[in-house]
Amino acid sequence: MENLENQNPEQQEDKSHKTQKIKSNIRDLEKELKSIQDSCSHKEYRIANCPKENSEFSLRKVCKECEKEIGYPSQSEIDNWAKS
Repeated sequence: MENLENQNPEQQEDKSHKTQKIKSNIRDLEKELKSIQDSCSHKEYRIANCPKENSEFSLRKVCKECEKEIGYPSQSEIDNWAKS
């Protein structure tokens, strides 16, 4: 792994610029995703095992069209999901 002290200022600036550009792109894409999900009517959903904090997972209802987590499944939905 390359140490920052071993890089010339141009390399450091290039990495910094790339990092900022990636973060900016991520923010733009997150805004676009939120807009799509907010305008979706969530007509159909599926049950999915979604990641939470600390590498845990939780069953959620997820819109089939926009992939937004829209709620928690009922016990009967969990039972049906487990059988499939």
